[in-house]
This record gives sequence, C-alpha cells and structure tokens, in this order.
Amino acid sequence: MNTTPELQTAALPWQQETWRRLYTRLADGKLPHALLISGIAGTGKQLFAQAFAMLALCRHRENQRACGWCNSCRQFSAGAHPDYFYVTILEDKSAILVDQIRELSQNLTLTSQHSGRKIALLAPADAMNTNAANSLLKTLEEPSADTLLLLVTARPARLAATIRSRCQDVRLPPPDRTTVLQWLNSRESRHDWPALLGIAGGGPLAALRLTRYRLIQERLQFYATLVELLNGKRNPLACAAELDRETLPVTLGLLQSWVMDLIILASIGDADRRTIVNTDALDLLQSALKGINLRALHAYLKHLNEAVALVATSVNAQLLLEGLFLEWADGLRTLEAAPLAACGG
Repeated sequence: MNTTPELQTAALPWQQETWRRLYTRLADGKLPHALLISGIAGTGKQLFAQAFAMLALCRHRENQRACGWCNSCRQFSAGAHPDYFYVTILEDKSAILVDQIRELSQNLTLTSQHSGRKIALLAPADAMNTNAANSLLKTLEEPSADTLLLLVTARPARLAATIRSRCQDVRLPPPDRTTVLQWLNSRESRHDWPALLGIAGGGPLAALRLTRYRLIQERLQFYATLVELLNGKRNPLACAAELDRETLPVTLGLLQSWVMDLIILASIGDADRRTIVNTDALDLLQSALKGINLRALHAYLKHLNEAVALVATSVNAQLLLEGLFLEWADGLRTLEAAPLAACGG
C-alpha cells in the first residue's frame, strides 16, 4: 500500500499559491481531517498531494518544504514511511476496492510510530467502487485523531456528495500557459509544446507524457494522412491497421484536436486563430475544410467523444479505429446515430 509514484518534494511552479495557503494552515495547526484535491487532468495533483504529505510528516521543515534528510523524510522517500498510506487501483483491477479501504481504515486507527499524524493519499479517489466509497465514508464521519486524508481526483463530481461534503476543497486552478510553456521548455526544448499542451487539454504533465509516443513525433504526417483519406488517396482500413492499438488514447486525442480545430476554422474563418491548437498544421486544416459540412464535423466530434469514453472498456481498438476512419474517409456524409457501441467485446 505504501508504494508511491515518482517523488516530488515541492509544489510545481503553477501550484505555488495553493501550496502557500495550505502550508499556512499546516503551520497554524488548522488542517482539517480530509482534503479533496481536484483540478484538470495532467497538472500534477497527485504529486502536489504527495509532496504535501511528505511536508506534513517532516520533522524539520525548511522554506515551506520537507527537509529531505530527517528520518521521516528518508523513510518517505524510500516508500516505507509507517504513518503514510497510498491507495490506488491495484494492477489487475479496474477500481479501488472495499478491502483496500478497510485495510486503510484499520491502519489509521493504530498509534503513529513517529508520535505525529497519520496520512493517507487516495488517487484517483473517484475510482472507488460503491462499497469502497461507503467504507471510506465511515472513516470520514469518525476520523482518528491526528489523521489527514488526501483525496485526489480530476473528476470530483463522480464522488458521492456525502464524501465531498466531509472534505475541504483544494482546487488547483488551470495552470498559466506562459508559466507552463517555460517549465516544459526547461525540461526539453520543443517547438510543438503549444500544440501538445492543447492536445493534452492544458495539462503540462500530460503534454510531457505525450512525447513518449512515436505518433506524436509524426503528428503532422498523421494529419496529412487524414487529408489524403478525405481525398480518397488512402485506404481507411489500411491506415487503421498501421496504427499501434496500444496508443489508442493518443490517436483519439489527435483526432479530437484536429476536428475541433476544423470546427473553429469553419465557424470563425480567419477572424481569430488564437484558439486553434495545431497552428503548425494550418495549411492541412484549410485543405481538409474544402467541402466539409460544419454539422457533419460536430456529429463526427460526438462520435469521437463516444470513442474516448469507450477506451476504458473492453472495446476492440481495431474495429473502433476502422469505423472512425471509414466515416472520415467517406467525407463525413454518411454518419449514423451511434454505431460505436458495436465495437465492444
């Protein structure tokens, strides 16, 4: 249970103000027993919560961060702190289970081994199944002394109202674009960070993860292929077969970004292009726009959104991609109501 994600010992640049507010409450002894940390995906909410847990357990805090050298910090860094509990989805499961929460609740009733507080981090908190959520509710209603629960989620609305009402909200605001681009370029200098950030939905860590995929390196070629499909120069089934099924979410993200840019261009023309994500693919976008109906683009985007929702299920990736590519290659003229459900299983 104590296995932790990559260690981050301080707030990321776009989290500084929220960090300062929480540190003040920690220093003043005014922390509640449960915090609900939320914000858009890919902004580092879990790293923020982990760093704050390390800070709260540290015996010698320095400059609003954990010292890194006390016994508590060394144990935390090793993933072996006896008073810190990390709960997430088990490798072979699809949800946080009730037995995990029961084990956590039992551990939280034990005396702290460092004569201080006990901290639990649950991420993603919205992944608890119904029984697990009900079990956690009992812990929230009758918290043990000197216990802090950190619930992390990008989708707080998926948590039961009874759980949300027993936590104090810590909402991490969407990161400032300029700050994020500076941070990303400090990690790796790339000309396409603005596009990747847009494709990632504004989450800098999500944008950073995208760079691992070959399809991202070939993004403009992928968009050129979409234009060729539209013009009848490529076979949609062959194109779908060329894609790596393991990167289905990345492929769908690129398609969503492409279609949303087309919708923007078709709606506003040349009036304002600042909201376009793939500015380096503007020529390809304008080429694809010829003869496309705006209503058909909206219908296709709806199908894409349905496809994204299916990714978490036992969807057949190959059939899903083939269906989307066939619709696109046909010039968006024969869209049907909802054929995507047939791709499951």
